[in-house]
Parts: sequence; C-alpha cells; structure tokens
Amino acid sequence: MKHTLEKKPKYYLDRDGAFVIENYNHAKPFANFFPGIAGKFGIPMWVFYVNRGQAISSFGIKSKDQAILEFYPANKAWQITPSCGFRTFIKLTQGAKSILYEPFHNGSTNLEFDLVNKMKITSHGLSLQEHNRTLGLEVNVDYFNIPNDSYAGLVRIVSIKNLGRKTRAIQLLDGLPQIIPYGTNHWCLKEMSRTIEAWMNIENLENSVPFYKLAVDPSDQPEVVHIKEGNFYLCFHYENNQACLIKPIVEPQNIFGPVTDFSCPRRFLSEKKFKAPRNEQFANMTPCAFMLAETELRPGMEKTFYAVSGYMRSLKTLNSSVGRITAAGYLTAKKDENKQVISELESNITTSSSCREYDLYAKQTYLDNIMRGGYPHVFNSGQVFYLYSRKHGDPERDYNRFLLQPTYFSQGNGNYRDANQNRRSDIWFNPEVKEENIVSFFNLIQADGFNPLVMKGAVFTATETGLGEKIQGLVDEKHLATIQAFVKKPFTPGELIMFLKEREIILKVTREEFLEVVISYCRKSEEAEHGDGFWTDHWAYNLDLLESYLGVYPESSAELFFKKKIFTFFDNIEIVRPRQEKYVRCGNKFMQLHSVALDHEKKEMVAKRATSPHLVRTLYGQGEVYQTTLINKLLCLLANKLASLDPFGTGIEMEANKPNWYDSLNGLPALFGS
Repeated sequence: MKHTLEKKPKYYLDRDGAFVIENYNHAKPFANFFPGIAGKFGIPMWVFYVNRGQAISSFGIKSKDQAILEFYPANKAWQITPSCGFRTFIKLTQGAKSILYEPFHNGSTNLEFDLVNKMKITSHGLSLQEHNRTLGLEVNVDYFNIPNDSYAGLVRIVSIKNLGRKTRAIQLLDGLPQIIPYGTNHWCLKEMSRTIEAWMNIENLENSVPFYKLAVDPSDQPEVVHIKEGNFYLCFHYENNQACLIKPIVEPQNIFGPVTDFSCPRRFLSEKKFKAPRNEQFANMTPCAFMLAETELRPGMEKTFYAVSGYMRSLKTLNSSVGRITAAGYLTAKKDENKQVISELESNITTSSSCREYDLYAKQTYLDNIMRGGYPHVFNSGQVFYLYSRKHGDPERDYNRFLLQPTYFSQGNGNYRDANQNRRSDIWFNPEVKEENIVSFFNLIQADGFNPLVMKGAVFTATETGLGEKIQGLVDEKHLATIQAFVKKPFTPGELIMFLKEREIILKVTREEFLEVVISYCRKSEEAEHGDGFWTDHWAYNLDLLESYLGVYPESSAELFFKKKIFTFFDNIEIVRPRQEKYVRCGNKFMQLHSVALDHEKKEMVAKRATSPHLVRTLYGQGEVYQTTLINKLLCLLANKLASLDPFGTGIEMEANKPNWYDSLNGLPALFGS
C-alpha cells in the first residue's frame, strides 16, 4: 500500500510545555540549538539541530575548530543532516524477503510505509518519535547533554517497541556515517578534507570504545606535536541490569560498500545476517561510528540502546570513565540533572499569568539572554564572573566564530553590543551584581569614544601578598608553590580547577570553598580585542545599564558618578584616521574610505606592557594606569559624540567604517552617513 508523499505538519504545545511538530520532515525547515550550558562544573558542547532526518546537524566543543560532527550553515544542514547526521537502519526478515526501514528518513526507502512522526523541543533537550503503522513498530530517540562532569557528551537514547501482534526479529545499525577525529579544524574540513584523512587515527577499539583523533598536529612546522585529546563514541545496552558494551563499526565502507553518498547501507542489506567485520581500517580515512545489534521483540516489548558521543582529555580518562558512564541509572540521573540546571536558570523569571504560552516564552527569552550575555556568579568577595555566555553562532548566523570554553565555570566570547543588551536587566534579577556591568562596559570605552568589538571574558590574577598563607590549610603543603605559580598568570576559575584535577592535587575543602579563598586575593580584568571594527551605536547601550542601576540603587547615584575612581580607558592599537586621510575621490564622487588603521607605534608600546596592556597610561602611555570617575568618562564621551555630529546636528557621523547595528546599512559610512 502506497501512502501520500506530502503530509501536513501540525504545531502545538503539549501539557509539559514542549513544542511539538508532527510530520516535521514536511514542515518548513528551520534551525535551532541546545543552550550549551553544562552547569558550573561541566564541560559544555555546542549542538545544532534542524527539523530534517534525525535532527542533529552538528555538534562539538569550544568552537567550529573542534567539531565532532561537521558544522554546516542552515541551508546545507537541511540538505546534509538526513544523510550525514545520525542514522538508524532496521532490517526485518519476512519470509525470504528482507525489509529495510530507516526511521525518521524522508527518502524513497520509506515510501511503502504508513508513518507518523513528531519532534518535541524543550529548552534542555530534544526527542523524536515515529510510529510505523505498516510494520507495527515505534521508534523513540532522546537527546540531551551531560552536565556537571569532567567530559563533554551528547547522549542519544534509542528505543524500539513492537506494537504489532507478531514477534519481530530485527537487526539494527545505529550511529553516525561520519565522525570527526579530534584535531581536525574547520579549515581542514572545508579546504582539504581529503588530505587531512592521512592524519586520522582510531585507537582503543580493543576496548570497544573508539577514540578518534589525529595522530599529530598537521601544521607545517618542524616540531612534531602529538595529540593527547580525542573524541569518542560509547554505545551499550543493558541485560539483566548489567551494561553490555557494543563495539562500533568504524569503517563506513563495511556498511555502505560502494555507496559513498550513504544513501543505502548496501553491505548491511546484501547479507541475510550481517556480521560486524573482524578487521577494520583504523587510520587514513574519515571514520564512522555505528553500533550493530540484534534483538527479538515480542508483542508489546521494547528494547533500548544508549550512545554517548563526546570529548575526553585523554585515552586514560576515557577508559577510566566507561564504568561510571555505563552504570545503571547514571544517564537517567544526568538527564534529570541537565533539565534541573536549565530550569534553575529559568526560574529567575518564573511567570504565572493567564497565558501559558507567555509564561513559557518569558523563560525561553530569559535563557536566550543568558546565552548571549551570561549569568552572574558572585563570589563572597564581591567579584562577579559571568558564566555560559558566547557569541551567537547558530547555523543561520554561520559567519560568527563562537567560543565556549571547554572548562568548568565556562564562559565564551561575545560582541560588545550583544552582551551589553542582554545584561541591561541583570540587576533587576541579580541585584548583587551592583555596578559590575557599568564598570565593565564603560571601561571598554576608549578616549576617542569608540570601543573594541569582541569581549573575550574575564580572567583573574593573584595579587602579590596574602594568598600563600590563606591556602596553606586547603591543600598539602607540597603543592603550594605549584598553585601559586599558576595563579600569578591570568586564569579563569574553571581553568584553575581543571589544573588541580590534571595535577591530581587533592583539596581538603570543596572546590567552591577553595575558589572563594583564591578569588578573594585576585584582581579581575576583562579581555577584549578590536575584532571587526568600531560601530556607531555601541556607546549608547550603556545608558540602559545606568537607568537599570539607578532604578535599583537610586541612593547610590552620587557615589557611582563622583566618588568611585575605578574607571579606566581601553587602549586600542587601531585608530580612526583624520579626515584628510579618509576622504577620497572616486571618479566624480567623494567617499569616506579606509577610516580605521593600525597604529604600529602604539602596537609596539602595548606589546611591552607586562600587565593590563590595553589600559591607557599617563605620561603618553609610559606611566601608571589612568583612573578616573564615571562623570569624567561620561564628559569625555559626550565631548567626542558632540564633535561627531553631522552638519545638520541630527545624528552621529559614521566616521569609522561601520554603521550601527543594522548590517544592511554597511554602505552608508562611505557615503558620509550618520
């Protein structure tokens, strides 16, 4: 029996608040992402998905340069995900005939089946469900990230249920047609994906958990750098509550044969009872990761398989973690914990109105603000450290080079405007941040009124005295010198804890208590870089920060504006050129071009500074860091912007190559726009 090729999608919220799309493969394509939040003591992953195939289009750690499944822009992801994303092949024997069923695939393989599927989206994960009415099978897939653990992992739980009246004997292949070995950067994947295969290697197959990595750093350099870290694929199931590892197939040809576009698992189909190959190629190819399983499902019976794809800091760490990861109840607990981590963040804005959709929208919007601006962790010393933020780099903003630090207390990069906008209401939800954001964002304003684009996050550096005595009772004395040497250089809280873990330094107090002591003896600095240029509107968002602060602390206005001499100026090596150098004649027209230039003399001077290199100094850059009050910074900013008014006095001139937030106006600066 043939069924209609087109099925009408249906959208709704279920009773748990999940957004559901029925027949999602037939819906208008879209792209979305997991929050990339793994808790304070977790390693975050970026995970992108689309409403095609089995959804996950790409994932990895840190940036596009550490992909586990290759990053694609949205339009490519819609095309490629059904073939190169997660796949499931179910083979059933019916008489002398073999039947192939690929759940969630919208291709020709499934045209003979009557299928109903749906995608359920939450703020903390994603699930898929498909009912094959023809075969009487139901397949469920559940995705979520591992929170608060020493590795980064994407969990995939696949369950198959027999809804029919007959016992079904099935062979199952489930996994990824391609998995990227660690060390393969984004440029290699896009520009020399064939050549880089010569470096690819798979280890640990004898332990049934392949460890994918490049053998050495492929850079053209005389020093050979061996790669220790790696990506892994761990798959298993339970029998009598005992975990049984499944050794994955790692050579795609052993499944697909000559079908190099992965459209048909030809070798899997050609054998009546497919067996895992005894010897596989484990180097010099782009590998796959497929579990092979056989099961017999009686009517009403369900079988579940588990897979964790992720990143480990070493093969030793991977093998020592397998028992913990596969222990009964571990993944269930991590699923609940993952939901709890996100729910606790969203709880700050819990809203109970007459409109359920509005209440859910408020939570999701607040979570989006955290992803762009970060969530403040306030130490007892009053130091504020923003967690979880990063530049938006989803498949529809494919131009952005996002970053999620693969450490505890993770933070990422972000653009000045984006972080500023998304923190302007922070003080209402977290009054303890006080003037933190006013100081951070105003201190990035330069003496000329512009600011660097990319905020790289905060780092701490230990002060000269006091810390050694305070940590004496917190660790063994033999480790004091090692720790003190580490904190003399800029570090983040997560990097410090990871450093202790790698050196196997045991704390006598909790990690939180240790951090509280160390941070209280450190000074914080914000790292930033020029990036793509100076935008006209960035300075204006600081007014929202001021208004919010005064709304919560109106009694502190005099102290903030006139008494706190803690404000500095960012010292950039990029300068705005004078008019006589940037006004040029192009044919019969005059234009404003090449307005920003690198100041080589300033670059040399900044490079020589041992500490806080990008803070303005007295004595023409050779003296002490210049500190002033907020009112003086505002007066300096006001003078700059008044001097930048256009001839009509109605707008600020676009004098530094860039317009305001609206990128479609990129041509206006050349036309003397304002």
